[in-house]
Amino acid sequence: MSALPLTYIVRAANVNDKDVVKPLLKQASRLIKRCGKRISQVIADRQYYSAHVFTTIRELRAEPVIPYPLKVKDQLINLWVTKRFKVRGDPKLVNLYKLRMTVERGFKAGKLELMMENLCWRGIAKIRMHVALCFTCMYAVAITAHKNGRPELANSIATFTY
Repeated sequence: MSALPLTYIVRAANVNDKDVVKPLLKQASRLIKRCGKRISQVIADRQYYSAHVFTTIRELRAEPVIPYPLKVKDQLINLWVTKRFKVRGDPKLVNLYKLRMTVERGFKAGKLELMMENLCWRGIAKIRMHVALCFTCMYAVAITAHKNGRPELANSIATFTY
């Protein structure tokens, strides 16, 4: 169950993703604190690389794992992705960054099997509802897989379709 979302924010397409980092991390942090845990690392792709995002993450006492774009002169972190998509830098950060692929597989499943890519809805409220239903389906699949004694199928939406 490593690729399931904790929280989400749906915004219009003209809103930069960096603008929603702070409220999203606050929501996630509050949810995790209920379980007596805290966010220790935030792993994101290089579009989130900025001093503002790093400051927001460090305010939560978490470690940012965000590779820097190749054109950046003063790096905030020793992690980058080459033109051939090889991850380089500090070995600890490289291993953490590779965990991002687990989440990307979850997004891919949502896009392919739950119609999150080509939405036919218009209006932010309808899209928000569609995303909520998709994430509910992902959790239902994970719960069903565990209840059936097959935890390895927790992230496999296709297994439980009819």
